[in-house]
Amino acid sequence: MKPKNHLMDTMRSGRTALGVWANDPETAELCAHLGLDWIMIDMMFTGMDFHDVQNMIRSCEAAGITPVVRMQTNPWHGYDARIGVDLSRLQGIGAEYVLISHSGLQEIDEALEIARDWHRRALWIHPFANREWEARTTEMAEGTYIIPHMESQGAIDDFDAILDHPDLKMFFFAMTDLSKVLGGNSKKPDFDSPQLWQMVDKAVKKARERGIMIGANTSYAYTLEEMRQRVQRLHDAGMNFIMVQGAQFLFQVAMMDFLPKVRKDLGLI
Repeated sequence: MKPKNHLMDTMRSGRTALGVWANDPETAELCAHLGLDWIMIDMMFTGMDFHDVQNMIRSCEAAGITPVVRMQTNPWHGYDARIGVDLSRLQGIGAEYVLISHSGLQEIDEALEIARDWHRRALWIHPFANREWEARTTEMAEGTYIIPHMESQGAIDDFDAILDHPDLKMFFFAMTDLSKVLGGNSKKPDFDSPQLWQMVDKAVKKARERGIMIGANTSYAYTLEEMRQRVQRLHDAGMNFIMVQGAQFLFQVAMMDFLPKVRKDLGLI
């Protein structure tokens, strides 16, 4: 039986879907227990390989939380034909939601074409019960979500063309690195950048017209209260799904406040 799709069900109900980054089954189970809707499994800056991702997808599905895989790319390096190859393998091991940090339209156009392919866990569960391949293949494509993850100059240059792509169903703002690029490759992100929020507003308006689901992350703030305020701001801007950074980062922020107080209580400082 196909696992419940908490991410899409939440968004289609008109509510904002909340998620965090996590790369281990225990945290995925905890996040599901806490009522989060989705987990971002990261291949871009971690040691996660395809086998790890396959097991994380299974763990998330068993726990009742939607897995979203951020595949490995380097969008600041330029066009990468390997994205299509790696995407095919991710779909083959069960990934239905794939974030692609991209250098431009060509990578997204190719990815959206690959999303029509039928190889989905196909080497251990043949997906067709009879010769009627057409309807099942269409169903697979409809249940696959290629999510452009915008954070490079090339992605900015092709922003309108990507949002206008007829097959696009979801789009994501990487608020940290996108704000840095918009700031002239600044060393420091600017979550409050007017340019950044102009792009957000433009995308949300177009998404509403075309039925595209828009998401973003909170970038980095160093108190839980400010993180909460950023979630609210993204929600108010019209985001359908929000990544509240990583589970580890939230733990780090909480402990930065908690541990000094404990040490003071114990006379350690």
